[in-house]
Amino acid sequence: TMKKVLALVMVLALALSFVACGGGSSAGVKTGLAIVSSTSPKDASADGAGVAQVDSTAAAVLVDANGKIVACKLDVAQNKVPVAADGTFDMNLTFQSKQELKEGYNMKGASPIGKEWYEQADAFAAYVIGKTAAEVEAIAVAGDHSGPDVADLAATCTMNVVDFKAAIVEACNNAQDLGAKADDTLGLGLSTEMSSSSKAPDADGDGLVQADTTYAAVTYGKDGKITSARVNATQAKFDVTAEGKVTAKGDIVPKMEQKDAYNMKGASPIGKEWFEQAGAFEAYAVGKTAAELAALPAGGHTTEPAADLAATCTMDIAAFTDAISRAAA
Repeated sequence: TMKKVLALVMVLALALSFVACGGGSSAGVKTGLAIVSSTSPKDASADGAGVAQVDSTAAAVLVDANGKIVACKLDVAQNKVPVAADGTFDMNLTFQSKQELKEGYNMKGASPIGKEWYEQADAFAAYVIGKTAAEVEAIAVAGDHSGPDVADLAATCTMNVVDFKAAIVEACNNAQDLGAKADDTLGLGLSTEMSSSSKAPDADGDGLVQADTTYAAVTYGKDGKITSARVNATQAKFDVTAEGKVTAKGDIVPKMEQKDAYNMKGASPIGKEWFEQAGAFEAYAVGKTAAELAALPAGGHTTEPAADLAATCTMDIAAFTDAISRAAA
């Protein structure tokens, strides 16, 4: 009987260790991505140029079976387009996200704790690890800049975190089980360009400033292969007049959230809406490296070696692959 008891104890111990492993680093997690945008246009005047500005805060998260965050990345596409008194602007502007700017964002001198933007954003992302969406939402803010009103966080982050909180909560709520594991590396990449739809005001009417940002939240295994991918895009549009007046054209709703309202299906050679084609690309990316995706033909021609992608996605994938490469970096 003692042998039976020992055998039973060993079986139980093995079973418990198996369960523990299952709940450990190799456990499946959900991948989430969300974007919160706001515009702040300013008219040109005798005092100087106007600006068409959009700030899009992006949050990428990995969430476990209990709804707790196991990884978080934050970034902002702060796209500023100076507008002259006659409504003209540079159509060839290039943009970097705040994470990419690093010290170049130049906030450290104005910071009461002497920390640069990316350092504070990374500190906030680290702080939410182990928390649920509800706990993130409950993080108190105070002061003129709506900084965190939490003692152990205030030493590393004092800047406005309202959009961080909103983006993280939304990313947790929309997170999907796409194949990521808890010990995968999470990356977030933002790729912005001036849209070819942009135009200066002329005799026919107002001009248009349009900045397009593509977002990629990607997880990688140790072999560098993508285990899950989420992509999205925003279009920030501003009317500009020949007198330098700048007006934002409505709220910015990410393309994935617009679903059929984006209304691309009729113009698509395969009759697929933007969100459907982007979803097909997300699935196609799994199992590949960022370099393999970057080598795909882009410019709206997803032909060889991606014939298997062309049936479900024919739109330009250059911004997707660029964002994924930035996420990998």
